[in-house]
Amino acid sequence: MAVGLMRRSEHRVPCWGVVLLSVLWCLSLCVSSWAEDIPFESYVETLPQGRIDWDRGVVYGVGKGYPHLNQGSRAKALRAGQALALQSILKVASGVQLDDRETLETLGASGRVEIRLSALVHYEEHETEWMKDVDPPYVRVTYKAPLKGVEGLTRRLITELRGAPSAWDRFPVQEPPTTPLPGKEQPWLVVDARSLPPADRVQPALFPRIQTAEGRIVYDLDRVTETSLVERGMARYVVLDPRHDALLAAGPAFLSRLRALLSPSAAWAQDKKRRKRGGGYVITGAQAAQGLKKTNLVISEEDAKRIQESDASNGMLKECRVIVIVSGTVGGIEGQLYRTPTRYTQASSRFACLPNTVR
Repeated sequence: MAVGLMRRSEHRVPCWGVVLLSVLWCLSLCVSSWAEDIPFESYVETLPQGRIDWDRGVVYGVGKGYPHLNQGSRAKALRAGQALALQSILKVASGVQLDDRETLETLGASGRVEIRLSALVHYEEHETEWMKDVDPPYVRVTYKAPLKGVEGLTRRLITELRGAPSAWDRFPVQEPPTTPLPGKEQPWLVVDARSLPPADRVQPALFPRIQTAEGRIVYDLDRVTETSLVERGMARYVVLDPRHDALLAAGPAFLSRLRALLSPSAAWAQDKKRRKRGGGYVITGAQAAQGLKKTNLVISEEDAKRIQESDASNGMLKECRVIVIVSGTVGGIEGQLYRTPTRYTQASSRFACLPNTVR
């Protein structure tokens, strides 16, 4: 009996050894993959009228049309849903935070700038879905509008503000970005803001600022090129995919290497290696989020100097290669990320749905 048990255990040891080696091999591949391409996911802010994808730079507006409220006509219900989707996308766009002080709504309502939002938003149909298995049935129409790109709200807004008399005087630099060498990847600055306390969490904005605790500005709208701003936006706001949580518990060696990769204190050593071969990430940690709307990130003076040294050699900041990791879950569901619905007054009626919307 003892011999039989000994033989079975002898067979198990190599088996477990193979499994362990396989796991370690897979983990090494995962670590390598993270080192080359951290699995970021979009940070999506969910609002009553739609949502904002702060990574891809897309605004969505949703409208619903009910046949029973339109003489039983599906065609009329569809038109009603389309009209409400258009109204919703304008409402969501008007509430987009520009910087720490202003949204499009407050900028227009202040009387300093006259903005016809419907002429700035280039929208198109994203999805039309008939919801038949509910009572009452309805059609849900979703429109989308880009924040980035030649048709994006950012480019049109900058053009509008530059030609309007106002107190808004921060504009990007009008010069083309540095053309990278063919096949050469350029580094990105990654600011990890996940450790900030709930009351101090950073809020996404079109024109965020990065500065030190002493107030020295590292990154701002008037320090980037307009071409890069239009192409990329000033910052991508992302979260880490929670599906990778299982990998974090897979082993201490993997966890320590992963933490080293994302740790500001160790990231600079990793970054020096990456910059030698091009590409990769320059990682720093946010110490605070400041300003009226918590859109401005604060970093250490030491990190600020190193970031500016990197920017001087590769144009990382000037060309808007900035990623901010925020607290949240994929899809922006955490905590029901709803902003207060936009309230329309006589002063802000210029943001109403107008018939001459750019298509």
